[in-house]
Amino acid sequence: MNLGTGGLVRAYGGTAAACLSAAPRTLVRPRQTLTVSVPFEHVGALYHLLGTLDTVRGEETYGAHGVTLGAQLYPEDAGAFTRHLLDATRGAAVIEHGRGGA
Repeated sequence: MNLGTGGLVRAYGGTAAACLSAAPRTLVRPRQTLTVSVPFEHVGALYHLLGTLDTVRGEETYGAHGVTLGAQLYPEDAGAFTRHLLDATRGAAVIEHGRGGA
């Protein structure tokens, strides 16, 4: 059976519309990327703080003085995260604020 151009458009368009209406919806919000470095003695505080927020953790690298990792947070959480981490590490953390992420 040959539907022709119009028939194909209607058939595929209807199927695509049905799929889109049945698909679950997910809210996507922008995130801010931070690069965080802490001495080894403060890694526990960093991991704890990351666990209290909705973060996406990036790759960790280990050096002679500690760990560095990337983290993506919602922009409204970045300021409080920075303050709490600096308090928890007594100012030993180094935090670089980057641009938006995922």
